[in-house]
Amino acid sequence: KLAASGNYSKLAASGNYSQLAASGYDSKLAASGNYSQLAASGNYSKLAASGNYSKLAASGNDSQLAASGYDSKLAASGNDSQLAASGYGSQLAASGNYSQLAASGKNSIAVCVGDCGSALVGEDGCIALAYWDSINERYRLVVGYVGEDGIEAGKFYKLNSDNKFIEC
Repeated sequence: KLAASGNYSKLAASGNYSQLAASGYDSKLAASGNYSQLAASGNYSKLAASGNYSKLAASGNDSQLAASGYDSKLAASGNDSQLAASGYGSQLAASGNYSQLAASGKNSIAVCVGDCGSALVGEDGCIALAYWDSINERYRLVVGYVGEDGIEAGKFYKLNSDNKFIEC
C-alpha cells in the first residue's frame, strides 16, 4: 500500500493486491500486479496498471489513465482527461468535458458524460456520449454499438451538431 499527499509524487507497486493513492498535483502512479487499485486527485496525474482487474480513478483535469489487464475499470472526472484500456471487457467512464476514451478490448464499454467527449471501442463494444438538450434543458445520452449504424471497432467517434455519431 502506497500513499502520497505531496505535489510531484511518484508511486510504483509490482506486487499483487497493491493499492496506490496520491492527492498531489502531477503525481505518477504505476502498478503491475493483479488486482491493483490506483487513485489520484491532483491535476495532470498519470496512472498506469498492467495487471488484470485493475481499478484506476483520477479526479483532476488533464489526467491520463491506462490499463492493459482484462476487465479493468477506469474513471476520470476532470476535463480533458484521456483514458485507455486494451483488455477484454474493460470499462471506461469520464465525466469531464473534452475527455477521450479508448477501450480497444473485445466487449469493452466507453461512456463519457461530459460535453464534447470522444470514444473508441473494440469488437462488440458499446459507446455512450452525452450532449446538452437545450430545448428540454437536460443532458441526454446517445448510445452506439459496434456493428450498428456504421460504428466500427477501433475508430474514434464523437457527436455532430445533430447528435449523431461521426468518426473523428
